[in-house]
Amino acid sequence: MKDETDTLTQDIHQTAEKYSDQAFMYIEYPHKSFWSPDFSGEDAAAELLKMRDAPAPSMLYVHLPFCEKLCYFCTCHTEITGDYGRLEAYLPLLYREIDLYRRFFEENGIEPSFAEVHLGGGSPTMLREPEFDALVAKIDALVDIASLREFAIEIDPRFTDVERLRYYHGKGINRISLGVQEFEPRVQEAINRVQPRELIDPLLAPDVRGLFAHGVNFDVLCGLPHQTPESIRKTFDVIAEMAPDRICLNHLHYAPETARHQTLMVDGKQGRPTRLPDHAEKKAIFREAYKALSAHGYVRTGYDHFAKPGDGVARALSENKMKWNALGVTTGDYTNVLGVGPHSTSTLADAYYQNVYGTKAYADRIETGEFPVFRGTVLSRDDQIRREVIQKIRNFSKVSFADIESKYQINFHEYFSLEIELLGEMCRDGLVEVRTQGLEVTELGREFVLFVCSQFDAYRD
Repeated sequence: MKDETDTLTQDIHQTAEKYSDQAFMYIEYPHKSFWSPDFSGEDAAAELLKMRDAPAPSMLYVHLPFCEKLCYFCTCHTEITGDYGRLEAYLPLLYREIDLYRRFFEENGIEPSFAEVHLGGGSPTMLREPEFDALVAKIDALVDIASLREFAIEIDPRFTDVERLRYYHGKGINRISLGVQEFEPRVQEAINRVQPRELIDPLLAPDVRGLFAHGVNFDVLCGLPHQTPESIRKTFDVIAEMAPDRICLNHLHYAPETARHQTLMVDGKQGRPTRLPDHAEKKAIFREAYKALSAHGYVRTGYDHFAKPGDGVARALSENKMKWNALGVTTGDYTNVLGVGPHSTSTLADAYYQNVYGTKAYADRIETGEFPVFRGTVLSRDDQIRREVIQKIRNFSKVSFADIESKYQINFHEYFSLEIELLGEMCRDGLVEVRTQGLEVTELGREFVLFVCSQFDAYRD
C-alpha cells in the first residue's frame, strides 16, 4: 500500500507540471467573470417572481463584511476596522435590503421556504449582543428561525469565548464554522493570524460543542507561506484530535492584483517569506493532508472537503444528493440561495446575480429602493446542462450519461462530442476514463478534477 501511495504522489507531482494553469473553482456556472453588468435589480425581481410558480427550499446568506484584523491570505470581501460605529451604520442598510425581500414576497404572493440561514463575512462575531439580537429579529421577520433545519455562523476564534458561543446557541445557532488555516506557528505569523490550539480547545469542550447539533466545521488553507507536507500533516494530526465534523481544505487563491495585501505574505517586512509553494508543491501539501485525514477516518466529500462518515454531508454524498456552492459542500436540502449584503451572490433555478461591492456603493444602491445588484446572468438551457455535468464531476468524480440524457432529453455523446474528443488527452494522462455508460475521474484525476470540469465549460477558450 505504501508503494502504491508513494507512486501516486509521484504521479501527481509530474502531472502538476503539465496541468499548472489556474482553473475555475466552479462555484457557479458560468463563472462570474461572464455575468452581465447590465443585469439589474429589475431583472433580479423578474427571476424572483418565478419562485411563486416553482417554489423550492432556500438558504439565506447574510454578509457582514467587517473584520477586526487583516489576514494576509484573505480574498473575501472585507473591511478592516476597529470602529464599531461602522458596523452600527451598516446594519440599517442591511435591514433595508432584508425588508426589500420581505415586501417583495408579500406583494407578489410568494411564500419562500427557507431551510437554512448562514451568517458569514468578514467576521459576524464582531457584532455585540444588542446588535446581534436586532439582526436575528430582522432575519426572523423574513425567515421563520424556529422552523429552520440549520442556522450557522462563521467564528473567529481569536475574538470569541465560551460565553459568546452559549449566547449564539440561545439565538438558535446550531452549526459553527471556525477559521483554523494552520497550526504551524511560523505559518500563522506569516499570514498574520496567530491562534494556537490552546485558544480553540475551550470552544470545543464537550458541554459547549454539544450545543451545536449540526456540528462544527474547520476551514483550513493549502498553499500558505512556509507550509510543507510535514507541517500540514502535523496540523491535521492535531485537527483529528479536535475532531471537527467537517473540514474545508481550500487551496490558497493568490490574486494580488485584486487583494494587494496578499503581497505582505511575500514582500513584507523582514522575516516574511520570499515565496509561496508553487502548484506542484501545493498538490504535495494537499495530498499529505488527504492521506492524514483518510488515516483518521474522514471521507472525502467532493474535491476539497472532508467529513466524518456519520455527518449529513457524507450521507448526502453516498445518496447522490450532495451539492456545492460558495459555502462549500452541502447536504442538498435547499436549491435557491438569497444573499444579502455587499458582494453577496444569489442563486436561483434559472439565474445568478451578485450585489455591488463596498459599503458605500451598497448604501447608494439601497437608497434607490431596488435590489442592489451589480451583475448577473440568466442561464440558457445549455448553461443548465453544463452546470449539471460540472457539478456531478466536481462532487462525485463521475457522471452518468443516462441520467443527463433522461433529465434533459439529449444524446450525451452527440451533445458533447467535442468535449469527449478533447478529453482524450486527459484519458491518455490517466486523469479520466470515458466509457459507454459514463465518465469517471480516476484517483489521480481527482487532484485535477477542476481541469476535467473545464472541458465542459463553453465560455473558456
